[in-house]
Amino acid sequence: MAAAKLVPQDTLPAWRQGLRQSGKRLVVTNGVFDLLHPGHVQYLQKARALGDALLVCINDDDAVRTLKGPTRPLLCAQDRATMLAVLEAVSAVTIFAGVKASAVLQAAQPDIYVKGGDYTVDSLDREEYAVLQQAGAQIRIEPFVGNFSTSNLVRRLRDGAAAPALEQSQTGLHFIYARRSIRKYQQRPVAAETLRELVRAAMAAPSACAKNPWEFIVVTDKATLETIAEFLPNGKFLTQAAAAIVVCGDQTKAHGEELSFLLQDCTAAIQNILLAACQLGLGACWLGVHPRQERVDKLQKLWHMPPSVLPIACLAIGWPAEEKPPRTNFREEALHWQKW
Repeated sequence: MAAAKLVPQDTLPAWRQGLRQSGKRLVVTNGVFDLLHPGHVQYLQKARALGDALLVCINDDDAVRTLKGPTRPLLCAQDRATMLAVLEAVSAVTIFAGVKASAVLQAAQPDIYVKGGDYTVDSLDREEYAVLQQAGAQIRIEPFVGNFSTSNLVRRLRDGAAAPALEQSQTGLHFIYARRSIRKYQQRPVAAETLRELVRAAMAAPSACAKNPWEFIVVTDKATLETIAEFLPNGKFLTQAAAAIVVCGDQTKAHGEELSFLLQDCTAAIQNILLAACQLGLGACWLGVHPRQERVDKLQKLWHMPPSVLPIACLAIGWPAEEKPPRTNFREEALHWQKW
C-alpha cells in the first residue's frame, strides 16, 4: 500500500494528469518531515481536508544536510517517504533533489499549495512563488498545531529526557541551559509574527523605574544583513541568518538619563529574546555593538538615528543548522555565601 504511493518526480506529470481527468483538486506541501511527530500528522490532515488528494514532496538527504546541518536527517529519504505514505491523509509522496522545490512544484501543478505557520506568502522562496503563480495555485498558510519540533525531540533524546514533562529538567530551568549561541542557520525564513513575538518577549524584561528605554530594529533584508555583517568583525555568519534584531536604547528615556541603567535595561531585553528564541526552536547569537564606538557610529549612520539612541547589540536569528548540548558555566568557587 505505502509503496504504491511513492511517485518518482519524473512520473509526476502523468500522475497529475490522472487526477485532472478524475476532476480532483490537488493539494501539495513540501518539507523535510524528518522524525515524524504528531504536529506533522495534524498539519497533513488539515492540508488534505483542503482538496481531494494530497501530495507531499520531501527533500532528499543531501538537501536536508544543507538545510539542517551535518547531523540530519535522522531518517533517510526513502524511510521518511514510506512513513508519510502510510498516513491515510497522504495520497502520494515524491522525493526531490535540491533545497528549492521549484522543479517538483512545476511537475505537480498544484491547485492548492500549503505551508506551515513559520512562513508567510511574502517569505516564500520567490522562485517557488513564481511557479505557483504560473500554475494558478491557491496558497494557504496553516498554523502549526501544538508545540512539536523534531529539533526539540532530538534534544530530549540526547539529554535523556523521557517525556515533555521532563524537558525542563528537575529544576524546571532546562530552557535556560539549552540556550546556546547558534552561528549556523537553515536557509528558511522566520515569520514576521514570530519575530514580533521575540520583541514582545524583550519588552517583558525589567527596567529601572519602568522607563523602558529600548528600541528594536528588525532586519530581514539580505542586503542590509550583509551591510551589518561588515560592521561586526565576528558577525560574518549574520549573512546566513534569516533575520537580525538590533537592540537599541534611547538614553534620554533611561532612568536618570544614565548610560548604566540604559545598558542594564537593554541587556535584560536581549536575554529575554535569546531565551524566547530557544524556547521557540530558533537559534540566536548575541553580537556586541556598544561600547565599540566605530560599530555604534556605523549603525547610527545606517539608520540616521538621533544621537541619544545607542545601538547596543545585534542578535542573529534563524532556524538552527547546528545542535549544541545544554550547559551551564557554573563554578562553585564563584558562589559566595554571605562573605567574599
